[in-house]
Amino acid sequence: MSPPPHKQSRNLRRHLSVATAGVALSLGAVASAQDSSAPPTFQVKAAPSYETGSNPASAAGGIASLSPKAKAAAEAGVEALGENQFAAAETAFLKLLALSPENPNALVNLGLVEFRLGRQDKAQGYLQRAIRVQPDAALAWMMLGVIAMNENKPEAATADLAQAVYLNPKSPQAHNYYAVMLAKRGWYDAAEDELRTVITLEPNFAEAQYNLALVYFERNPPAIELARRHYQKSLDLGAAPDPDFAAKLNAAPEPAQVQ
Repeated sequence: MSPPPHKQSRNLRRHLSVATAGVALSLGAVASAQDSSAPPTFQVKAAPSYETGSNPASAAGGIASLSPKAKAAAEAGVEALGENQFAAAETAFLKLLALSPENPNALVNLGLVEFRLGRQDKAQGYLQRAIRVQPDAALAWMMLGVIAMNENKPEAATADLAQAVYLNPKSPQAHNYYAVMLAKRGWYDAAEDELRTVITLEPNFAEAQYNLALVYFERNPPAIELARRHYQKSLDLGAAPDPDFAAKLNAAPEPAQVQ
């Protein structure tokens, strides 16, 4: 699934970088047509994750059919993952996989663990196995999309993230990743729609507020007041200040007054 190209064509510089774990992932910043200085960057979390309490390996439906040993391994893995103890989580989910071969929850969680450990090739292998076993594993599609973004494969990233949004339309995280990918490709109208969905689902999603400010700034003509409003909202919600973007907002001309 790929949205129609944005009507406005722009010659935009793009870059992709991954920060250290726990820090925002900088994805596809674009230089404003009005300014050739270093561009601001869209914000997403450093790694995809289950929304709070939604890891199926810890849910009754996800572990009810497991043997006592497999259930204990699943619970240990979820607990370790929640505490960012990735080596312990890997050990637990490998044990679950040994006790319950091709268990999709084990595969998805191992993909997540390997992603967090920086081993994207191994993560991708687990995730691809997961979607073969369980094609509606939304988090697996989302992580595959983020890996494709990291590998600068925009078509694959767009398709995988679109699938994640389709499978889990109430996930703010999935919509935010998808919006960033759309914006990277210059499809700002579609990105704006996705970010509005994020904010409807989770008004206090700081990264989405910031990203929406960038999208409004990239309009032609820019929607400066809307960009300022959402940038300020992102700061109020705890997003890190972006001095370069703030300077661009401050330097932007005020909208013409209707007489």
